[in-house]
Amino acid sequence: MKLPIRAVTFEITSTLVCMSLPLGKVYGDAVRHYKLPCPDDGAMKAAFKTAYKKTGTELPNFGVAAGLNEREWWSRMIEQTLTEAGCTEALEPLTYPLVFQRIYSSFANPEVWAPCPEGARAMHHAKERGLVTGVVSNVYPRYVDQNLPLLGLHHDLDFATTSSEVGEQKPSRAMFDEALKRASHVSRLLHGTELPDLAPEQVLHVGDDLEKDYLAAKAAGMRALLFDPNGKADPHDQLRPEDVISSLDEVPAKIDELLEA
Repeated sequence: MKLPIRAVTFEITSTLVCMSLPLGKVYGDAVRHYKLPCPDDGAMKAAFKTAYKKTGTELPNFGVAAGLNEREWWSRMIEQTLTEAGCTEALEPLTYPLVFQRIYSSFANPEVWAPCPEGARAMHHAKERGLVTGVVSNVYPRYVDQNLPLLGLHHDLDFATTSSEVGEQKPSRAMFDEALKRASHVSRLLHGTELPDLAPEQVLHVGDDLEKDYLAAKAAGMRALLFDPNGKADPHDQLRPEDVISSLDEVPAKIDELLEA
């Protein structure tokens, strides 16, 4: 018989934090601000996706192993995006720092970000039920230091485990082992110093990536839910249909069910 859950962790992007503006528009508006030629927003988004894959391959995990800070990594990433988009004038030596700063600063703007309301409700429900809440995400410090507080999501959050801090990315088990350690410590702080470490099965992880979230959490011994709003999850012999949710508003009922395990 499994133990009831005592903690819930979430992926951040597209689960707790959503974009309010199209990414291509954010990049394009920064270029157009300086009256420079710029492709349409769709082409800019496509350039971003190509650049993100290329930069992520050359400098994985936001350049942590190479000794880059997140701003330096994003400078290279944005430069690569503008290169892919053919924005040659925006890449001129005196111009690029201006365009880069405008793009980079935009992502500290509440007009660009919004809390995903269903995810926020799910995390709040977990706190109301007395659970430890955390995030496990392949992100850099600014998400936790600025974006979550900017949206008021830090109020219900007890801890964060990020790839830039751990030095490895999901689906690495190191991410989930570290989250378990932190959840156990928070549990003792909140509910009593005599409590033992949480067992992995006492942690529920919620995310939207089959490999990086669901399968990785299960491999670490945790329970997991796969958020699949469009019904596009690839079939997998380890994916249980009852663990697939199309709305994060299904999470509170799942939490209540697992509290009674």
